[in-house]
Amino acid sequence: MPELIIGCGGWQYFLIPGVDSLEIYSQAFRFVEVNSTFYTLPNHGLVRSWRRRVPESFEFSVKANRMITHVEKLSPSQRTLKYLEKCLEVCRILGSKILVLETPRTLPLQLILENLEKLLKLISLDDIRIALEPRCGWSSNPGIVKGFKDLGIIPITDYSREDPPYDDPDISYTRLFGKGEHNIYQFTDEDLIDIRRRAENRKSRKVYLSFHGIAMYLDAARMERFLKTGELPPVTRSYGIDSLAEVLEEARHEFPMSKQALVRKYGWKIIDIDPRTRVPASVILKQLRRKHYQSLEEVINELRARFEKAGKNP
Repeated sequence: MPELIIGCGGWQYFLIPGVDSLEIYSQAFRFVEVNSTFYTLPNHGLVRSWRRRVPESFEFSVKANRMITHVEKLSPSQRTLKYLEKCLEVCRILGSKILVLETPRTLPLQLILENLEKLLKLISLDDIRIALEPRCGWSSNPGIVKGFKDLGIIPITDYSREDPPYDDPDISYTRLFGKGEHNIYQFTDEDLIDIRRRAENRKSRKVYLSFHGIAMYLDAARMERFLKTGELPPVTRSYGIDSLAEVLEEARHEFPMSKQALVRKYGWKIIDIDPRTRVPASVILKQLRRKHYQSLEEVINELRARFEKAGKNP
């Protein structure tokens, strides 16, 4: 069975007052995918400080700059080579073995393959591996798949949705966004079970699970606990309507609010019905009977009265 290594797409939102975000993040997880490099390449002094602030065993992966993937579209131009070398320099300082390429939906897989074949003849990767997430999707064409495999490209898919087209013997890599829109999603128990199953089925030595999206730290922490104990931990400190009240607390200042807005903005959050049952908040919020609510208390009181009258939890 492969070694599963869990991390998230960045540490900037891992906030604890008075504590360095990267330092405390590195105590919770074993690796991080550096996403900021997609937008701006940092100076080497800053990159060295990242490496100093984490344990020696902590791992980084680096997302390639958009100039390579979205502007130059992997064409073997001088600008592509310049930015690619800069990304590789960041990898070398961090000791990262993985450079993540995310290509746009408009870039066809055949062209990606042709351009990578040309690029890799012009630059030395040393021991750094390229992991590719083609937003156009992976092809079922065996010739194209073999082309990427022969180049040593690590295929990226979202294991909550699908398996990769093949397994690299050393490294598998998944970027986990889930089934929502615009990264607004929280993984259910069923999602985490599927992700674990797909990860453990890989024939690679190591599998990196890179969680992304609005609830990535909680999702990753739940997966860590699941791997260690075999049990899926609760999301909140309470159950039933109390659990719903807990996850909606941040919405308090947004009232008055319509039922529709409440479901749209907060229905993706997972709540605990009981110690073994979790559902998206939308399952409960859709049962509200009015169209508008003046306060969070009105929402909670209506639902509590209804379910207490029925003598059951939602």
